[in-house]
Amino acid sequence: MDIDPRIASTIVENIKGALNHDINFFDTSGHIIASTDPARVDTDHEAARLAARTGQSVAVDAEHPFAGARDGINVPVMQGDAVIAVIGITGERAEVEPFGNVIKKMTEILVRENLEQVSRFDRRMMAANLTNLLIAPQPDTGLIDYLTDTLNVDLTVPRVVAVGRLHVPRKLRNETVQHVGIAHIAATQSGTAHNNVAQDNTYDMVDRLMASQPHSLYSIYGGEFRVILAADGTDGRPPAYLNTLDQIARTVSQITGYPLVFGISESVHAIADYREAYLQARSAELWLAFLHQQHGSAAATEPATNSGYSRTLEYDDSALGMALCAIKDTIAERFSNQILSGLSEEEKDEAAVLFDAYTKHNGSIGHTAEELFLHKNTVQNRLNKIARATGYNPRDLSDYTLLSLAFALRRLLKFWWTTP
Repeated sequence: MDIDPRIASTIVENIKGALNHDINFFDTSGHIIASTDPARVDTDHEAARLAARTGQSVAVDAEHPFAGARDGINVPVMQGDAVIAVIGITGERAEVEPFGNVIKKMTEILVRENLEQVSRFDRRMMAANLTNLLIAPQPDTGLIDYLTDTLNVDLTVPRVVAVGRLHVPRKLRNETVQHVGIAHIAATQSGTAHNNVAQDNTYDMVDRLMASQPHSLYSIYGGEFRVILAADGTDGRPPAYLNTLDQIARTVSQITGYPLVFGISESVHAIADYREAYLQARSAELWLAFLHQQHGSAAATEPATNSGYSRTLEYDDSALGMALCAIKDTIAERFSNQILSGLSEEEKDEAAVLFDAYTKHNGSIGHTAEELFLHKNTVQNRLNKIARATGYNPRDLSDYTLLSLAFALRRLLKFWWTTP
């Protein structure tokens, strides 16, 4: 087994903190791959080579000289019955030899912990890659097969795709996520040490919350949570994944003070269906976030304090959002502008407020006027203005439907344009 020099360097630094001596880490050929004395890295050490070959500690002093070696003790590092490395302490033999067994045990523990961490990271990255491959426009089935075999993932198990995004006001986005230490949630990973730590912390948090979902996969990419979970709940009980997603959203919202919501696809059974499921989940997530914004429930503290705040929405329950979010933004903009032509942007904003109140009160002029603190005649005049400018009368049911769709698409477009 070859130990990564970066792991060796970490181990050397950890041990150095416990002993006031230079520490050397050797591979099994006696080559120094990490040391507290940088000048010694990439040099060869005959005593370490002997320790690796025999599995026994080898001391170096005036009576026992070795090529390339300084006085000290060199101890084999074991994994089971195999020597995987050698750790050495430089110093007077009588002074450092008593530490031989101690540094052997410390090194073996640190190697095991680091290898487990590397293994965990590798599996995490493979799971993230598999997640992204499954929802890609053109999935690489060969690579998907390799990753499913390596991870022992059975894709014949029915699953749902969930998509979540942290909704932070654009002007606060960078400052907010950096302050809470999860910068990668709102920005593509930059590769900096700070973001790597933040990424690890968030992945650890999600790992803990998804411990009850053994067949799940997920990735966090470009600020988007992409989660694939086993579909369940067919016995009449709510699916377990709803609680898992709600916990993730609640935890992240409590940390950040901003809402994280999830959209959830219908159940899928084949690789070819995952892309469509991803688009369904993204549509439901955008619609849920849009509804929260429209109802004024995207306040910073509400996700953390209001148990009635909905953090998940299944695609089949998105109702109007199922249709509106499926319309391309270019078509939505063209339709809205066509129906509302004759009104300036400022007049569209004013008309939208009136139209929303008029809709809320089922066409009641009195209640609309009361909510907007307007005279009934003013409401009548403004409704007439909409009819004259657009050619569509809010009091006519067929015209009302077109106006309602135009105003809804306009609001949705504004939300899309301010969403990361």
